[in-house]
Amino acid sequence: MLIRLVWRGFKKQLSNYLLLFFSLIFSVMVYYSFTAMTYEQPLIHGAGKNTQLVSILGFGSFAVVLILLFFMANTNRFFIENRRKDISIFHLYGLSYYQICLWFILELLFMGVFSFGIGIGLGILFSKLFSMILVKAMDLPLKVHFFFSSDAILATGLVVLFILAVVCLQILWLVSGYKFSHVKKARLRNIQAMKLSLWQKVMAVIGGLLLLMGWGLALTYISIAPKLSDQLGLVQGNFLLMSIIFLLCAVGSYLFFAFTLRWYNSFHPKRLDKNLGMLSRSEWQLRLFSEWRFLGSITVSLGLALAILGGMAALASIEMRSVDEIAPASLLITRESYQKLAPKLESVEPYQRQSIHFKAVPAKQNVEISGEGMNTQPEVMDMVSISDYRAFQKMNPTLRDIQLKSDKSTVVLSSYQRYLNDYTRYSNRIYLKDKKLSVQASHPNFFGDINLRYGTGMIVVSDQLFHETEGISYTIEAIDVHPKNENKLNQLIQKNVKGDWDFPIHYDLSWKNHQLMGDINHGAGSKKSDTTIYRSEYTSYQETYRRTRSSLGLVLFVVTFVTTTFIITTASTVTLRRLSEFNRKRKQYRLLQQMGIPNQTIYQEINRENRVAFFIPALLALIHSVLAISVISHIAQNADYGFVYLFCGLMLIVYGVSIYSPVPIKKDCSKFVLPVF
Repeated sequence: MLIRLVWRGFKKQLSNYLLLFFSLIFSVMVYYSFTAMTYEQPLIHGAGKNTQLVSILGFGSFAVVLILLFFMANTNRFFIENRRKDISIFHLYGLSYYQICLWFILELLFMGVFSFGIGIGLGILFSKLFSMILVKAMDLPLKVHFFFSSDAILATGLVVLFILAVVCLQILWLVSGYKFSHVKKARLRNIQAMKLSLWQKVMAVIGGLLLLMGWGLALTYISIAPKLSDQLGLVQGNFLLMSIIFLLCAVGSYLFFAFTLRWYNSFHPKRLDKNLGMLSRSEWQLRLFSEWRFLGSITVSLGLALAILGGMAALASIEMRSVDEIAPASLLITRESYQKLAPKLESVEPYQRQSIHFKAVPAKQNVEISGEGMNTQPEVMDMVSISDYRAFQKMNPTLRDIQLKSDKSTVVLSSYQRYLNDYTRYSNRIYLKDKKLSVQASHPNFFGDINLRYGTGMIVVSDQLFHETEGISYTIEAIDVHPKNENKLNQLIQKNVKGDWDFPIHYDLSWKNHQLMGDINHGAGSKKSDTTIYRSEYTSYQETYRRTRSSLGLVLFVVTFVTTTFIITTASTVTLRRLSEFNRKRKQYRLLQQMGIPNQTIYQEINRENRVAFFIPALLALIHSVLAISVISHIAQNADYGFVYLFCGLMLIVYGVSIYSPVPIKKDCSKFVLPVF
């Protein structure tokens, strides 16, 4: 008889176990695939040393372990809470505490071992697909082969064993804390859920206000952050403001589900008199009262995961765009090195070539970054003529059109325009040794790698002013080849150019009596007060692109799959609770049908509960993530956030499908089918 009761309890939870089973399989598959790639030597050698493939994939595997541990612990607690009646029956039949725990542990071990076996099998089958996606993301010239790693299987098995051991300890703790009085306490909580005291109504208002304050600070971030940075520092000010926004949204989300929604739901509008509105409201009140922590945690976690994905996508977008800034042509090389390489460039003909003439001049411009103070010290600045600028613009269309208003006007090309444009302020005057220039505008610097030049800043001046100003003259050759010849050019560079740092200059500049003092000279400095600068020999587009793409592609690959794993596990957790709730209420639905309530009305009631359980946390998390991305966009401007918005849209579509999927209703209400994720 006892075995029949145990088996009956297991069958009642079978639909819940299927979702747990699916999530475990997916997590094991992802973990094995990540771990197996760390043992795949062709992939490691192809990625190169600079990408740190093993450590980043290891971090992704660790994140998957944390997600799986959180999911298993949360799901196991839910299962124990949901089977309290079974525990009571086991006690009545004389089972000891250890026998009850052993039964639950055996169920868990059975699910864990079974999921591990299937997850490893799928991981082995799909590991090639994971490797292909990674190779594509990193844009590596590799051919992926089927790869099997016994070490990865062993590592995955140890991780699963550790997680199961932790959850088994949780079972011992939860079952030991069970008391029969919990049933009475549950009934008391049901009564308390229907009423809100005065302090709870106050907390409901506070919850709504906290959310509105957090969202308002996010929308007005760009007007507040610079002022706060001026007071506390650039990093400290932005970190404090971001922390305040996060805390307001997080605390507000918990209070929103705990009190605000309950208070809103306690009103008695006329629409609730129709159909099963009153029943739906009561059920939702009970759910909010018992599960507000869970709903708040899901909302905050989903919003944070999407925000992290948005931050990484923004970083990847900006860094990929910086490739055009660092290497706007196939090759930027010093004239001295070009003269050695020129006879061997016949193999990549035809190609475009443009000589860009620079002058390194002493200059002073006040540059202020919010919270970091103002730089008032003289420095070396690179000068280029407007004619060379326009000539290079034909090869590099990303350069903006410039029309100087006068011979004493200049345009500043700055790297700060990509990241800290709203935090950087330039003075409208630039002082040379014997001239004063008027700053007409500031634009992003797409003139190539700064390491090829001497100065930290760059200005565009008239041809007349360029020839009249004294400074250290040097020339960079820009070479642009057909895309099919990029590999040949890169091979020529690796064979004939060392990539050394050479051509030193030194300077000792100061600002005294409103006058720029000091000179720039060739060679390394010999005095302690001298500052020496070297230039690099070349910059190759293909090298820069591959280095940047491989690093960022790897990071984005890991973050995307970790975020996907997290969303799947959280959605599975929500669905587990909905399935359990539906099974618990089957008798209620059967009673409604016996009372003559139409099937369509019952169907609408189920859909209404699904919309609330799935859509409200997802929508609130989406609002949090979109506003977080807007905050990131103020710091990292000109980034492409399309990937993240696509991810958010797909999440809403999946949740929407799960909410509005048809529910077949039969005469026997015990055969209701709940739409699931």
